Amino acid sequence: MYLTHIEIMITKNMKKILTLALASTMFFSANAQDAADKKVMAGLTFGGALNFNKPQTNTIDANVGGDFVAGMALDWNFSNNIGLATGLEFDFNRFRTTYNKDIFFDYRDKNVIQAKDEPNNAETSFMLNERKHKSIYLTIPVMLKFQTNFMGYMRYYGKFGVRNSFLLTTRTNNEGQGFNELGAIDKEITQLDDMISPGVMSFYKGSIGLSGGAEYNITGSTVLVAELGFYYGFSEVFQQEGALFGDDDKSLSLFQREEDGTRGAYYSPSLKQSQLLLKVAVLF
Repeated sequence: MYLTHIEIMITKNMKKILTLALASTMFFSANAQDAADKKVMAGLTFGGALNFNKPQTNTIDANVGGDFVAGMALDWNFSNNIGLATGLEFDFNRFRTTYNKDIFFDYRDKNVIQAKDEPNNAETSFMLNERKHKSIYLTIPVMLKFQTNFMGYMRYYGKFGVRNSFLLTTRTNNEGQGFNELGAIDKEITQLDDMISPGVMSFYKGSIGLSGGAEYNITGSTVLVAELGFYYGFSEVFQQEGALFGDDDKSLSLFQREEDGTRGAYYSPSLKQSQLLLKVAVLF
């Protein structure tokens, strides 16, 4: 049986297509193998998070906040399928709290005064209704990573571990009512922005969680990574009495008034924070 001219052309084209497909498969497999063979991969990472704030007391309410993350990611692969994911990240954390009781703090210029800083010499005091917290943390994630082999130029993974965040700096924007040095209401002062607020936030913030994601092999050993994770906060966001750097309330700044108007007991709200975190990274 003889093949027609058209059948011969179709057969030749099919061979070309199969040859091209085979070459493409070999190319992507070679690229993926470069990434799979690397024991250590590092690069830049960026992300954003929703912060779910859960007050542990009825004296405050808190809304959903936001977080921007930027830093360096590092993966150390023990084998093709198990590794350690870590890095150094800067977390720019924002959220608001509202206060359901009459809570005050003393201040001098841009400084919120702590109990240890002779508050009786403060220029003025402020009754707090709402506070916006602006904090920067240095975060070191420590996560076990379980990943598939490359399927073409994609592989998938899951992580489990802890995000350890250490406070670098914190400032607050405050809304409420100001009082002068004589204890009288100062109607002109209802907002204090960008206040230096030591002792308000805990030095350490920890969360434990799970994440999942995918790696796309761009070329050679370079991969583009995207992941989504949820992290449950297990530590106090606000510094409490007997915290890491104090045996009592000397680092606290908020207080309640007694019935006669004198300064009462120092107070710290209680709140824990969880995160839904989306990150992207480029690793080499």
